[in-house]
Amino acid sequence: MRNAFAAEITALAQDDPRVVLLSGDIGNRLFDTFKDRHPDRFYNCGVAEANMIGLAAGLAMNGLRPVAYTITPFITTRCLEQIRVDVCYHDVGVTIVGVGAGLAYASLGPTHHSCEDMAFLRAIPNMTVLAPGDPVEVRLGLREAVQRGHGTYMRLGKKGEAVIHKTPLEFEIGKAITVRDGTEVCLLSTGNMLPEVLETAEKLHHAGVSAQVASFHTVKPLDTSICRRRSRSSRWWRRRKNTA
Repeated sequence: MRNAFAAEITALAQDDPRVVLLSGDIGNRLFDTFKDRHPDRFYNCGVAEANMIGLAAGLAMNGLRPVAYTITPFITTRCLEQIRVDVCYHDVGVTIVGVGAGLAYASLGPTHHSCEDMAFLRAIPNMTVLAPGDPVEVRLGLREAVQRGHGTYMRLGKKGEAVIHKTPLEFEIGKAITVRDGTEVCLLSTGNMLPEVLETAEKLHHAGVSAQVASFHTVKPLDTSICRRRSRSSRWWRRRKNTA
C-alpha cells in the first residue's frame, strides 16, 4: 500500500501544482522520485507531528493541497488536538495518511500500535475516514481525497498487500464496492482485511452458502444503503439457521 501511495502522490503532484507532501521523518527513500521531480514541494518535518499538522493546515488555508504522512499512531493519537482544531475546526483540505495501521508494526511495541485511530477520528466533525482495501483503492482514494479539499484521514497497511481489483472500477468516497456477488449473506470488509474476507467467502461457497463481499473503503461517511439492501438476506439466514 505504501508503494502505491508514493507512486500516486508523485503522479498527483505532476498534475496539480498545489500538491505538497509533508513527512514525519520517514519514507525518505520511498519518496526519492517525488523529491527528484518536485524538490520544492517536499518537507521533512522531523519527529514533530503536531507541528506538521499545523503547518499542513496553514498551507491548506493558503490554497495548497498538503498531504501529511507518517506512522499511524504518531500522525493521529500524538497530534489529535491539532487535527481537531487546526484541520477540522477550519475545515481545510489536509489529507492525513497513516502507514502501518493496526498491528502492522507489532514488533516495535505498543507505541507503534494503532487500533483506535478510526474510532476517534470519525468522531470529529469535518473529518472523512478512509481505509482502502488494496493498493488500487489507495490510489483512487488518495486522488479523491486531495481533490475534494476537506479534511481526510487515510489508513494504510504497511507493505506487500495483495492487489484485489484486477480491472478498472468506479470509486466514490462514501460508497462501498461490491467485490464478490452473493445472494444469501453479505460480508463487510474495511481496510487490508479484504483478502481474508474474500477467503472466508470462498469457504462459505464450498459450504453451500452464497456470500457477497463489500469493501468499505470509507468508514466515514458510511455507506448504510448497502446494509439496508442486505438486511433481507440477513433475515433469510436467521430463518435458515432456525430450520436447519
